[in-house]
Amino acid sequence: MSQSKIIQAVLKSASGKKRDDIEFAWFEYLRSNLEFPFEAEVNLYSYSSVLKDGDIVKVTGVEDIVDMYGLLLKIKKGRSAYTTPLVELELVDKNSRNFEILEAYLEWAGD
Repeated sequence: MSQSKIIQAVLKSASGKKRDDIEFAWFEYLRSNLEFPFEAEVNLYSYSSVLKDGDIVKVTGVEDIVDMYGLLLKIKKGRSAYTTPLVELELVDKNSRNFEILEAYLEWAGD
């Protein structure tokens, strides 16, 4: 499915036209359609002193969507678990369905 079709599907599933309604629809779509776990690379300065640029982490789930940060993902680095914004990560497998889904979310979010 193309990014525009994913965006259309999410917008159609939203209970209303307010941003909060659409963000909740994204949250539900991502939780239901992403395949976990998957690997990602930390690609930006992280607010966490534990995560460094270039670290490979395992994404284990969707945590929340927060206005200030956008989509928050549950990740693991070694045995430790963290929550980090999607914008600080880059998927390792760019040919995966997860990549297409997350790129659609980023396109919608204006990133």
